[in-house]
Amino acid sequence: MPVKPLQLGTLKSAPGRITYGHMPLLRFPTGGEERIPLMIAQGQARGPCLWVTTGIHGDEHAGLQVVHRLVTRDLVRRLHGTLVIIPGLNPAGLRTDQRMPYYQRDDPNRLFPDHPSKEPRPEPPTPLETAFAQIFAWIKGSADYLIDLHNAWTGSLPFVFRDRVWYDTAAQKREARALSARTNALIDAIGLSVVTEFPMKKYVARKLHRSASGSTLNVARIPAVTVELGSCLTPDPNIVTAMVTGLMNVMRWAGMLDDAPEPITTVPVVKPSFPVRRDMSPRVPAACIIRHLVRPGALLKAGDPVAEMRDIYGRPVAGGVLRSEHKGWVMGLVEGIVRYPRDAVIGMAIKDDEPLIGPYPKKD
Repeated sequence: MPVKPLQLGTLKSAPGRITYGHMPLLRFPTGGEERIPLMIAQGQARGPCLWVTTGIHGDEHAGLQVVHRLVTRDLVRRLHGTLVIIPGLNPAGLRTDQRMPYYQRDDPNRLFPDHPSKEPRPEPPTPLETAFAQIFAWIKGSADYLIDLHNAWTGSLPFVFRDRVWYDTAAQKREARALSARTNALIDAIGLSVVTEFPMKKYVARKLHRSASGSTLNVARIPAVTVELGSCLTPDPNIVTAMVTGLMNVMRWAGMLDDAPEPITTVPVVKPSFPVRRDMSPRVPAACIIRHLVRPGALLKAGDPVAEMRDIYGRPVAGGVLRSEHKGWVMGLVEGIVRYPRDAVIGMAIKDDEPLIGPYPKKD
């Protein structure tokens, strides 16, 4: 059967080709137009549709190198189905090496469609939010899977964030369980370390359900994940290689490529004997200068030393040593050495006892 063409903005797919286009985002007051770039690689044979997005935070650049290495003519020649790429969800941030665009004060990765609600909006959507609503509609109408590429902390290992799946009624619980299982299979295919997101109430309070992957998963009900690819700005080539391998393995798992999966060999993969979730701990009890005593990937027990704490003269502060409060592993180091009270020192994956599915949190 012929491959179904896909139209996105100015872009129309063509079987056996890589096509390029854009969608208009906004007009500049000084003239000219902001555009979101779009790519489609489509095989000659029918198959699933995988979306890969990146660059929603302008200082997170590894994903851009990943998609540049991933999309080749050889890939298209062997591809069953369609690969949709958005290489820059935040063009202004990419131009300025800033997390957020200068015309949008909110985190752009909190602007995708929300949980369906009858409550009135407090204010009209911004141009970026309007653009993301259009992209979301395209995702909902075409995607079988979505992977959103990011960067995390200084020297952090690459890892997949697994979002929890919500349901509104008991009747939807079975569907939520099936969606979570399909998402877990997608995660397994990538092959990197896995960290579950915050518990559901905290997850929604931090608006992570309005991230690109969170909204795709929990509103569109399409398997979707965020992947963190090490430090910001300057990509680690070993991590880029690992993610290219991970995406190729996803396409093999999904039936988009016929060859066998490849092992990820260029980065460590942490597999503790217990499930983990993300946590920003421990936190310093007082203002201090820190020296990290752990490295990303380290396995910790509660009580293990994490950092030294000193004053500007080098004298110990609050006992001099900050210790882990939990069992888990170090995802990455929070940038810098200057800390104010309650500032975090590392990103840590701690033991997770929360369910992977649950009811959508009600307002207090």
